[in-house]
Order: sequence, then structure tokens, then C-alpha cells
Amino acid sequence: MSAFGAIFSREAGLAWAGGGGPAGPAAFFLGAITLAPLAIGPAADLLVAVGPGIMGFAALLSVLQSADRLFGDDHADGTAELYLLSGLSLPWLVLAKVMGQALATLWPLPVIGLLGAMMYGVPVLPACVGALALLAAIPALSLIAGFAGALAAGVRRSGLLIALIATPMMVPVLIFAAGAGRSALAGDERALANLLLTVAVSLGTTALAPFGIVAALRSRLG
Repeated sequence: MSAFGAIFSREAGLAWAGGGGPAGPAAFFLGAITLAPLAIGPAADLLVAVGPGIMGFAALLSVLQSADRLFGDDHADGTAELYLLSGLSLPWLVLAKVMGQALATLWPLPVIGLLGAMMYGVPVLPACVGALALLAAIPALSLIAGFAGALAAGVRRSGLLIALIATPMMVPVLIFAAGAGRSALAGDERALANLLLTVAVSLGTTALAPFGIVAALRSRLG
């Protein structure tokens, strides 16, 4: 097995066994989409209209929920220093780490997004487009959260700092992913364009973010 595959499998296993796996993000997502109608109101037309946006926003918050552990634990126990001294390609290493944890913890989000949108009254096809957009957005959201987590590694109560750093950077992904669901709901041909833009942002983030994460880790370790 390659070094990338070994690190990917290790991080996925650790996230599943030691960090509660997908339970935390899934519970956060479910709580957000269940409580939102209590604040918005029971009007059926309004819930259908806001459904795709609520799914995207809840997914963003769910990704942030565990971001402080992405590199915080490695900074505390010295694993991050070993990464830098390992001689492995660091961008590949951090990409494998973030994607391994994302696979283990965030896989339920598109499924819950699909069911949640239908619970809001969104028809099946637009709900499926929204779920596909969430699936396409997860790599970008995870790597942005990883970058913020690396910058905040070793900082006490880093959750607030991570949210302040990551949230503005996640806005384009949120706009395109939620826009895909909204456009599909309206029967607008821009649904496919928004979905492809979400994929493009995720691919671009996958290519660039690992270098930013490595630079952030180096700065935190001096």
C-alpha cells in the first residue's frame, strides 16, 4: 500500500474508532435542520423555498463541528512534528489525513441532506441535486476546515478562531452548493452549472489547500 493509502486508512480508522465516527457531525446536522423550522415558521411554501439553503448551511456548520481535532491533537502529542520530519510529501500527507477523516465522519451528510430536504417538502429531483451538491462540496469544506484547524493548532479554545477563519472561505462553496438545489427546485437550467461550479471549487481547493495547510503547520511549530 502506498504512503497516501496507508495514512488515509489510518486516519479514517482513527476518526471512526476514536472520535465517534460520523455520530457528531450527523447529530449536529440533524439538530440544525430539525430546529430551523421552529424558528422559520410552519408555512409549507416557505419551508420548501428555504430547504436547499438550510441543508447547505447545516452541512457547513457540521464540518466545522470537529475541525479543532483535525490538527489540534497532532500538535499536542507531537505527531505534527513527526509529520514534518518524516520525509514524506507533506501536501500528500495532509491531503490523505483530511480526506480520511472526511470519509469516516462526513459521509452521512448528503444522505441526511436528501432526507431533510424531502422533509421540508422539496420534490425528489431537486432534493437529489442538492444532495449531490453537498457530496461535491465536502472535499472543499473539509480542506478549508483543515487549513483553519492547522492555523489554530495549539491555541486554547480554538473553535471560535477556526470558525472565524474558515467561515468566510466557505462562502463560495455554500453559495454554489445551495444554489444547485434552489435552481433545481425552480426548474432553472443553472442547477447543472452550480453543481459543476461546486465540483470545480472542490477540485481547486484539493489542489491548493494542502500547501496552505503545510505552511500553517510549519508556522505553528516554529
